Amino acid sequence: MAQTTPGKIMGIDPIFPRPEVTGRQAYAPGIKISRDMDLIFFSGITAYPPEIDPWNPGMFKLPEDAAERSRMATDNLDRLLKAAGITWQHIIFNVNYVAPGGGGINFRSQTGDWSPCSTSLRVADTGVPGATALYQVTAAAPRKALTSRGTVPGIEPILPRPDMSLKDLPSAPAIRVSSDVDLVYFSAVTAYPLNVDPWNPGAFKLSEDLGMQERMVADNIDRMLKASGITWQHIILLARIGEVSGVSSMRDRLGDWRPCRTTRAVSTGIPDAKVMGEITAVAPRRA
Repeated sequence: MAQTTPGKIMGIDPIFPRPEVTGRQAYAPGIKISRDMDLIFFSGITAYPPEIDPWNPGMFKLPEDAAERSRMATDNLDRLLKAAGITWQHIIFNVNYVAPGGGGINFRSQTGDWSPCSTSLRVADTGVPGATALYQVTAAAPRKALTSRGTVPGIEPILPRPDMSLKDLPSAPAIRVSSDVDLVYFSAVTAYPLNVDPWNPGAFKLSEDLGMQERMVADNIDRMLKASGITWQHIILLARIGEVSGVSSMRDRLGDWRPCRTTRAVSTGIPDAKVMGEITAVAPRRA
């Protein structure tokens, strides 16, 4: 019978499959989060600073040295953890995409004996220009009484420097989500109508135009948000998979709000779908 074991941080308890398995692990098989904990979602962590868009970096260039890229990625995550008032031991889930060339974060040197849940994928290319390691990180933090710093009560963008403005960034580096709101997850959204199975589309034919697909994806997301009774400003994490040409059709609907974003410029794996969005949002707590 599986059991929880008190973790390093109160409210974050690892779950082990057998009572005798309690020692140091490469990763936690499972983690139970107290209802008194907030969640913190991060944008995709690479060696790029949060204010730099990897596809429009201006004069910025990633170093070729793998050790330097590793240091920069580690510093990027460390600054955000400190800005959120938490530590590496508050990380509960780490999904990492690592390509040949080194430059990854040495989590063990930062977390010590703490092991978060982890999924490690070895890939030929992360899809992010010059980045050989990409991390999707989720952390937990003691409940905090949030002021309305975001556009929606219960969510608070976390910025590494006070002089930064969210609307001027490509995405929110991290967002704190209060335990007083509900979470809403959406299945991967493509340009296919929501009632069409991409592998059995019948007479439906998907447009080959990327711009058209972008608009259709945005329209599908819009329908799902309205069906859930929420808006684009309730989105906290937008994972984009596929061809990268910008998110203008979505940014127009977001206004000045910037959710966390992870971009993987790899094939969606869905027939003829050039772009796909995975959405996490929040909603007011239902009675």
